[in-house]
Amino acid sequence: MSTPTAVSPSEGTPAIGTWLLSNPHVRMFQTLVRREFWEHRSLWMTPLVVSVLLLLCALLTHGALQIDASDSAEWLDPQIKSIVFALAQWGLTVPFYLAMMLVLSFYLLDCLYGERRDRSILFWKSLPVGDGMTVAAKVFTGCVIVPFGTFAIALVTDLLFTLIWDLRAVLGRTPELVVWDTVAFIKTQALMFFGLVISILWYAPYVGCFVLASAWVRRNVLMWVTLIPLLAVIVERIAFGTYYIYNLMVYRSGGIWTSLHLEGIFLKALTGVGQAAVISIPSVYDRVHIAPAFANIDLWLGVIFAGACFFAAARIRRYRDDT
Repeated sequence: MSTPTAVSPSEGTPAIGTWLLSNPHVRMFQTLVRREFWEHRSLWMTPLVVSVLLLLCALLTHGALQIDASDSAEWLDPQIKSIVFALAQWGLTVPFYLAMMLVLSFYLLDCLYGERRDRSILFWKSLPVGDGMTVAAKVFTGCVIVPFGTFAIALVTDLLFTLIWDLRAVLGRTPELVVWDTVAFIKTQALMFFGLVISILWYAPYVGCFVLASAWVRRNVLMWVTLIPLLAVIVERIAFGTYYIYNLMVYRSGGIWTSLHLEGIFLKALTGVGQAAVISIPSVYDRVHIAPAFANIDLWLGVIFAGACFFAAARIRRYRDDT
């Protein structure tokens, strides 16, 4: 008769990674996230298209940048090249984030409304998948995977664009205006990363309102989220003569950046080059303080409001199928 073998705690306890992969709830959540990318291909196709277009620009551009001969020595200064390099890294990310905001806006407005419109909600509700987990997967996709995935794609594109530009400069096809600076690259990417994190938290109320509207509105979601705030501002102005709603929307659009005093920081980071003024992104990173943004109580109140909207959207989805 065999006796049970004693198992040490280290052997009997599975690794965290193995546990996560084997956990049915985690696997279900992973499948729900994959579903979002299956049904909304623009979430992953758009940043890839932007990346390809930028790399094609790096390959095909003629570098027709006119530099005054009297200012050429200043442009060729290593420090100025480093500043221009960091500014180029920042500038290359702008198309990614503009496209991401547009795609995410339509995705969040359609993520729950679309499944009711095409009746696929009946299929998903027949599965043992909770409404809370479904909404959480959509929010996680829109607030975490897509933004940070776009950041990663933009970072790789920056590296490839710089490599192509440097190779063409060596061949004499483009002006040699930039020089690789590892410190400037790290500071620029870190500044954009922290800016992305703050943006996700600060604009969370908009995400919550979009998801809630997607779950509640029966048709024309875009019209509702556009006209309701506009009418609210007009009615408040006519009825009470105040601008509280308008000021709230303006503050919620960019108020967090005033707590960082970016205006003064950018003014101090201006560097004159010839007849132009160039912003030194590494200098901005050295001067900016991220802590005040995370200490802003309005940021966390907005996150709490967004959480309430997500909870309401899950409750509404439980009883709303438009059948």
